[in-house]
Amino acid sequence: MSFHEILSSLQEIGGLIVKRGTAMGPLVLPLLLSPVLLFFAWLFESTLVIKDIPLITVACVIAALWLIFNYTRHYGRFAKHDPDRLQSEEYRYETARLQMIASKKLPEPVSADELPLPDLVPNLPEPEASTQEEESQASTDIDKE
Repeated sequence: MSFHEILSSLQEIGGLIVKRGTAMGPLVLPLLLSPVLLFFAWLFESTLVIKDIPLITVACVIAALWLIFNYTRHYGRFAKHDPDRLQSEEYRYETARLQMIASKKLPEPVSADELPLPDLVPNLPEPEASTQEEESQASTDIDKE
């Protein structure tokens, strides 16, 4: 796997995490900066040492710990006061849809498909058609053997 492929897959994963639609999504990218800061703390441990205190290392470690603490603090606040915001957009949409169905208090049951609600637009990428075609081709090749 080339370096470019690794970077593009990391970018795709990061995009899925942020697009997931949770309240914590935008805080994921700064959290991923923590290992980078810890790496720099190790890398520059002998640089800018004043009175046996490596200032760059101390600053990087404090910044990394602050990012982790801040992420945990926000997660705890959302978990305590508004846990639904930690769920994905799809989950919140389906919950609202079920609440609308329940609030109608219809005399007879009606399927969810018959209600005039807008369709869910997923924000996750669709699987590639070529991959599905390749899998079906591979299965037919195995059957032929």
